[in-house]
Parts: sequence; structure tokens; C-alpha cells
Amino acid sequence: MATLSCAAAPAAMATPTAVSVGHPVAAQSLSFAIPAIGGVEAGPGGVPGGSFQQTRVVARPAPESSVVFSVTDPAPWFYQYAYRYVSVSWRNLATGTSGTVALRHWQRPSFMPGTVPVTGYPVTLPTSATARTGAGPVVATVTVLREQYSGTATSSIIPGLNALLVP
Repeated sequence: MATLSCAAAPAAMATPTAVSVGHPVAAQSLSFAIPAIGGVEAGPGGVPGGSFQQTRVVARPAPESSVVFSVTDPAPWFYQYAYRYVSVSWRNLATGTSGTVALRHWQRPSFMPGTVPVTGYPVTLPTSATARTGAGPVVATVTVLREQYSGTATSSIIPGLNALLVP
């Protein structure tokens, strides 16, 4: 069984002294996530769970000034999900660097291989991806998209939002 110990350091010292720290010190961090809110789900194109569903993507700092974007709690498989995915558009506010990451927000089906083909762009996507954002404050919007005959359309009515400080 591991033990956990904590120690507090004084806020200010009268004289400078060398202090040896035997454990890593956590960097200051800021992170929050607001889920994307879906639209009305009705008719033959709807998905289980009803209207105004929340799709949450969390962001966490990764090595080499990167961010890992991950879908939390992917939805169970339903055939209408095969046409849907999440787009995460991010921007580093310090450097102006920006980019987009596409993620699948649903579980792949567990059919026997070759029995039910699931094709299309969304099924090829991961539920987590890393973006080289660089150090600094990073904000990201999360939008649920749907592929359809006329092109890609937005499925969420309120985009999600992430913000974090990348060391």
C-alpha cells in the first residue's frame, strides 16, 4: 500500500536558502470543458437518447507542448451514428497556431467481421487524438457534424468549448 504525504512551504522567506525537493512539482494548469448540445432528434434520422444530447470532448496537456482531445463516454452503436462525427477546432492564443481534429463520438459495432459492413469517413476516426498546439493558452470549439447527400452539415445547435493552459 502506498502512502501519500503533503508538505506546505512558506509563502515568502526572509533569507534565500537552497531547498532540495524530492518529488516532482506540478505546473499550474487551467482546464475546463463545456459539452456540445445536439439539435432535435426526430424521424428516421434520429439517434437514441432524444433531442439536445450532450457530446463532451475533454482536452488535457500532453508532452512536447501538445494537447490530447478525447471523447468522454462514447455513445453505444446505432446505425445512424455511422454518418456522424465530432470536429474540434483549436487555436493557441499566444502563437496564433490553429488546427482541426476529427473524432468519432460513438462505439464501433461488434458485428462478426464481414457480416455487416460499416463504411464511411466517421467509422475510420479515433475517439482520441493529439494535436501539436504549442505552449500557451489553447481554446477549442466542439461541433457535432453529420454527413449527408448534399455534404457535411452541423448537427449540434450549441458548440462545445474547451480551454486549457499548455505548458
